[in-house]
Amino acid sequence: MLYRKRCKRKFVLLKKILLTVVLLIIGVTVFCEVHLSDFRPEYIRIQAEILSVNSVCDAVNNTLDKLNYSYSDIAKINCDTNGNVQSIETDSFKINRIKADITKAVQKEIAKVYDNEIEIPLGAFTNITILSNVGPCIPVNFNLTGSFSSEVISTFEQAGINQTIHHIKLLFTSKIMTTSLDYSGKITFTTDFEIAQSVIVGNIPSGYGSLFQTYKK
Repeated sequence: MLYRKRCKRKFVLLKKILLTVVLLIIGVTVFCEVHLSDFRPEYIRIQAEILSVNSVCDAVNNTLDKLNYSYSDIAKINCDTNGNVQSIETDSFKINRIKADITKAVQKEIAKVYDNEIEIPLGAFTNITILSNVGPCIPVNFNLTGSFSSEVISTFEQAGINQTIHHIKLLFTSKIMTTSLDYSGKITFTTDFEIAQSVIVGNIPSGYGSLFQTYKK
């Protein structure tokens, strides 16, 4: 009789423990789901921005390294008989090639990361910095697509007495669309890349070929 009572007590205790564990699991699940619905969109947006910016920068830099154009490959400085700068001619064919090759490279790079899965640590939902990377991870999927445009510009920067640095730069604009089951958003950013530069001695002429000009003081 005493043995049966002990077994019954153990069984009741075991049931209580199991019930507590089940309720705890349900509570954690509900907590994560509630906080995930608020936290996930912002987390996806940040990760998508980091991923897209890195992909664009890698593609542009790799393409510029492959083309390996120097200043003299893109621009030609024309001087008069006294050595004064009269004009700067730019090679429109090479300028267009730079823009086309970079756009293609970026499109390929973004296509590689079209499908993404990131893992959000459970501790990130606590909003406590020290616990942000603690606990099991919850997988989240999202997709990246984008459209791109580029512009080659020319800027001039004073570099001393009668000296000017001519910068030829690429302005690359990316419009990234991020989509997931419960989030969609657009990211737009413009990054500038130095293509080539040269120091010009003398006065800056009034015409500089087909590039857009700004004077930087």
